[in-house]
Amino acid sequence: MQWRGSGFVVLSWWYLVAGLAAIGVLVMGFLDVRWGGRLVALAFLIGAVIRLVARPSRRAGGLNVRSRAFDVLVLVLFGIGALVASATVNLNPDDPGRLPPGRTASR
Repeated sequence: MQWRGSGFVVLSWWYLVAGLAAIGVLVMGFLDVRWGGRLVALAFLIGAVIRLVARPSRRAGGLNVRSRAFDVLVLVLFGIGALVASATVNLNPDDPGRLPPGRTASR
């Protein structure tokens, strides 16, 4: 879809994906890192599904960058990466019960 005379291409579904990812980043910054990371991962995975099922390709809006397979692959990898990163983040780095590798407790 295009506005006449302006050359501005409406990004349609991209707004949903970018908005959800932005909400996830705000949640990470102000509330909870893990839940924010899950929202960012969800945004990428929703983008992958939209890009996969949108027919014709131009209906995917701003999610249509390269070939369908490449776009879906990249979005799924980003979604899995964000999910793994948010699930494995260490929220208690100064935990006294946690020792570095190779160290034993001297009690």
